[in-house]
Formats: sequence, C-alpha cells, structure tokens
Amino acid sequence: MKAEQELIKKRLGKLGLGPRREEEIIRELSEHLADHAAALETRGLSRDSAAREALESVSNWPKFREEICRAETEEVTMNYQVTYRTRVLWLPGLVALTLSSILLAVFQFFGLAPRFYWVSETGYIFFTFYLPWLIALPLIGAVAAYWSQRAGGKAIHRLLAALAPPIGMLGFFLIGPFIALFLYILMALFGKGAAHTRALHALHTNHPPLIGVIAILVSWVLLPAVGLLIGAVPFLGKHPAQS
Repeated sequence: MKAEQELIKKRLGKLGLGPRREEEIIRELSEHLADHAAALETRGLSRDSAAREALESVSNWPKFREEICRAETEEVTMNYQVTYRTRVLWLPGLVALTLSSILLAVFQFFGLAPRFYWVSETGYIFFTFYLPWLIALPLIGAVAAYWSQRAGGKAIHRLLAALAPPIGMLGFFLIGPFIALFLYILMALFGKGAAHTRALHALHTNHPPLIGVIAILVSWVLLPAVGLLIGAVPFLGKHPAQS
C-alpha cells in the first residue's frame, strides 16, 4: 500500500493543499484504486496487471490534479463564507435578539408595565411605549455591533446584527395575520358553538384600519430599531485594524 501511495503521489504531483490534506487525498485515492484493482482481479487479471490497469484508468494526471485542487478550493471558500457569516452576522444578531427578549421578559416579571397611548375610541388601536426596555436597547445594539466589528464584519453586517430584534418583530407581524386568518378559517370550518360564530364574524368584518398596523410597527419595530441604532452607530465606522 505504501508503494502504491508513493506511485500515486509521484504521478499526481504537488497539490499545494498542506501535507495533512494531501496525505488524506493520496490515501483515499489509493484505496479507491485498490478497490478498482481488486474488481479487475476477479475478472481474471493478475495482481500486477490489475494494479497497472487501475493506475492507467486515470488518463490525464495533470488535469486530474487541477480538478482536485479546484474542488478543494471551492470547498474551502464555501466553508469560509459560511463561517464568516456566522461570526459577523448570525451569532451577534442572535445574541441581540436573545438579550432583548430576555430583558423584556425580566421587566415584565418585575412589573414594569408599558405605557399605552390610545388613538381609537373603540380601544383597539394604541401605541405601546415600553420605556425601560427602549432605554436599554442602545446597550444591546452596541454589544451586537461591537461583536460583529471584532469578528471582522463589514458595516452592513454590524448594522443587521444590531437590528436583529426589530427585523424579527417585523417578520412576525408580517406572518402573524396569515396565521390568524388560517386559524379563523379552521375554526369556521370545524369549530362549534361560540368559537364557530366568532370565527365567522371575524372573517366577515373589515380588516383593521391602517392606523392600527402603523401603531404596531411604530411601537415594536421602528422605536426599537432607533434605540438599537443609537448604540450601534459608534461601531459602524471603519475598524482601526481595517484602516
């Protein structure tokens, strides 16, 4: 096996991928050619002839070497891009989203209620101002942007990481009405009694006025985004190491 690996290494030439990775490729290729030679032996060829035939199955070794190097380069590039995005965007964004959610839950647990400003006489439309939470958001935005900056993220990565909480809120509010509509349809089709009646009434009434949607977006998307952006701004410039 060692002699076969040396012969393959001689024909393949230098790959420029590092000693460990080159040894792995040579070993895998040797095993593959050994299996091919064993299959040829079952057809009646001698051991030497089968080994020679297996080696000759690679007609163009320089081209084969180029294909291996190209595949390895593409794999390394793809892995680097995934790792890079994880470090500069997904991890700091997840931290910002988690911290903002935990902080909101802690404030609610200790009885720090939000302030409501009603804009409808029916009482269904109001702006929500969770002042303690909004005051703390700049710190979370700064943490996310600084994390992304330290990991080598670009300005757009730092900005998106800091704004992860309102982006998540926006996605929830965009998907929420469709989920509610689906549930109302299920209740109207399969519900009984009061649930069936409420579902039919909800499906036949008008949609919430535009001011209600604006109130939700301002309270839970726009204002948190402003707070997080205030904390992230000092870290959106070029990092000294990148200058």
